[in-house]
Amino acid sequence: MSRLRFPCKIENGKLTLLNRAEFDNAVANLSGEYYLELNETGVRSAQQNNYYWKIVDLLAEDLGYTNQEMHQAIKDHFNIDSTKVLTTKEFSQFIERIIRWAAIDLNVVIPDVKTLLQSS
Repeated sequence: MSRLRFPCKIENGKLTLLNRAEFDNAVANLSGEYYLELNETGVRSAQQNNYYWKIVDLLAEDLGYTNQEMHQAIKDHFNIDSTKVLTTKEFSQFIERIIRWAAIDLNVVIPDVKTLLQSS
């Protein structure tokens, strides 16, 4: 079975799932013994976020999508439900995968972070 991840929040010692319906749906047909593991999320940096959205803008313009359509297409292609739950390291790796995918499959060269962010 693949790893299941569900964003949650803990406040005052109480765990709250951010999408309870998604969690309930995922575990509805499971049985057996499992481990529940909590990992603190690292919030991506503002620079990572800005770079990601510049990449989305660039790809959307090149491929004829809106930004939101391109964002969804990227998530669908990489089988990611939400980029919000990625740690800083995971988000960096995600961006690297997008850059390789764009170059190899889409024939689009993504400029490095410094170049792309300075072009605004």
